[in-house]
Amino acid sequence: MPPKFRKSAEYARVPAHAETEVVDAYAEILDSTGNQDLVLRDIPTLLRTLQIPSCFTRDVSQCIEWFYATQQAKLARKSANWAVAEQLLRHLTISVTINGVLDVSDVVDLDKLVKFCNRLIKFRDNYLQIASNWALFVEASGIKIDKTKMAEYNLALSDLVKVKNSLQLDDISDSILIDMLGCGRSNVDGELFNYKLSSGALEVGIKDFAEVLGLLGHYDE
Repeated sequence: MPPKFRKSAEYARVPAHAETEVVDAYAEILDSTGNQDLVLRDIPTLLRTLQIPSCFTRDVSQCIEWFYATQQAKLARKSANWAVAEQLLRHLTISVTINGVLDVSDVVDLDKLVKFCNRLIKFRDNYLQIASNWALFVEASGIKIDKTKMAEYNLALSDLVKVKNSLQLDDISDSILIDMLGCGRSNVDGELFNYKLSSGALEVGIKDFAEVLGLLGHYDE
């Protein structure tokens, strides 16, 4: 039986410098707005303050925009997008579940924010490595690419199989590639990680790829 794709336990650890960066950015926004609490709509600004590349934050910003545009509509909670937005709320805010229903609040929980931003800071700090390896994967899939739009490409399982064959990665089984696809959509705890809306396809983008590298231990200190 082929080996399973194993996740790095070290990847989820929050280094002291990352926590300091997030707390400082949090305080800076509170000072600039004069508010007592950071709310969900402040997150895109905070991520820009942390200088996270937009290819790793676009899904978050779009999910937040959808949440504020539809939160008053009763039908919103019945849509596929709500399941994604709910995960984002759970991962970032003080929202709690009462009698099986999420009591929604857009107030950000600082401890959750630190954990949430930790992986994005690792993506930022390792961006050149991520972008270089992602370009190699996309090119090896046989897709005709525009290098100025490298971060916009997505690879399906069939593309990853082509990558494996092209790069002669014979020691990687197809089942491991499937594991990689699954790990790209969830965090170390098995919860949703990519907040891209209306995404039913099993595919890997540059953010998912960055997550896989982290899970493989490429950012371990």
